[in-house]
Amino acid sequence: MSKKEVVFNGRLYTRSENGRYYFEHTTKNSARENARQLHRAVWEFYNGPIPEGYQIHHKDHDVDNNDISNLECVSRKEHLSHHAYLNSQNEEYVKKREETLHQNRAKAAEWHRSTDGKEWHRNHAKESIGLVKRCGKSCTFCGKEYEALPWQEYCCQSCAEKARRRRIGLKFDGTQRNCKFCGEWYSPRIHNQIFCSTRCKQSFYRKQK
Repeated sequence: MSKKEVVFNGRLYTRSENGRYYFEHTTKNSARENARQLHRAVWEFYNGPIPEGYQIHHKDHDVDNNDISNLECVSRKEHLSHHAYLNSQNEEYVKKREETLHQNRAKAAEWHRSTDGKEWHRNHAKESIGLVKRCGKSCTFCGKEYEALPWQEYCCQSCAEKARRRRIGLKFDGTQRNCKFCGEWYSPRIHNQIFCSTRCKQSFYRKQK
């Protein structure tokens, strides 16, 4: 059975509220903020200060067994990886973790759709853009000089749309062609256009049948 209090080297250590570890207890630190943990105190008593970035691990995973033979000093990364692996092999832990994640995702989605969530996103976007410095650039489409954000390529939405239309071949290229059906001259909108209108296109293919 776990003990609530343990005395080591003349100092009293009491178990935390979550029942995980023992912390040094003093009348001046009832909340035990940054209080010394028993297993760390035991290690330091026998081996000296714990190196920065290292933690004390219970070899048999029993936090009540704070005998020096059951303690080892390992890096924080190694310690966390070890316990993460053990947790991944625990079906009950994995199931509980998945349930918690599912509940948190549902709550997060609900908040993001709420009035407060939408307001936060608006303010966050404004603050993020406000932190980015504008610089002088030339519009990729029309060449106009303007103050732009680093990721902007066009001076306005109109230029962006015209550039998009040009990329997909919808921009008039100024050339003239003869319609394959009626023979009239027209300006094609795409490089492989051979009819001046949809009516001529339909009439041409009806005639082929």
